Amino acid sequence: MKKVSIIASICLLLFSFSFAGLKKIPKFKLKSEDGKIISREDLKGKPSILVFWSLNCSSCKKELPILNKLYHKYKDKINFYAIVLFTNNVEKVKQRKKEWGFDIPVLIGGSDSKLVYKYRVIGVPTTYFVNKDLTIFKLIYGKRKKEEFQKIIEELLKKNSQ
Repeated sequence: MKKVSIIASICLLLFSFSFAGLKKIPKFKLKSEDGKIISREDLKGKPSILVFWSLNCSSCKKELPILNKLYHKYKDKINFYAIVLFTNNVEKVKQRKKEWGFDIPVLIGGSDSKLVYKYRVIGVPTTYFVNKDLTIFKLIYGKRKKEEFQKIIEELLKKNSQ
């Protein structure tokens, strides 16, 4: 059991890395919980945070309220979207947002495995920090603390103010 824990920890460290702006995020067109279509191109010109989550994810239940505080602090400077996977049920999504205490705009990823594959979502939560030119600034797998998100957001804003 100890070996499994060590291997999991090493994997999390390896999968929390910076792409240093070398690759653009994959294209997408997703419906928002309000019925609007949002595409990758709508994010251009402003840094973005995309967090992939699911309705039954206990780590997401803890992380989304943390990100929600940062959303309210930075929403004028950063696009925030919570992309829900494995459901198309907007009512369940709205119910979960209320239960978990967050109001970050949600995009419905549905059960499209292409999206999971294109974005390399090997587990939830998975969080992308994206530069204003749509290149990947940082990718994080797993739940993190507010201080770590705060630091990454400050770095993202600094890089995108130049």
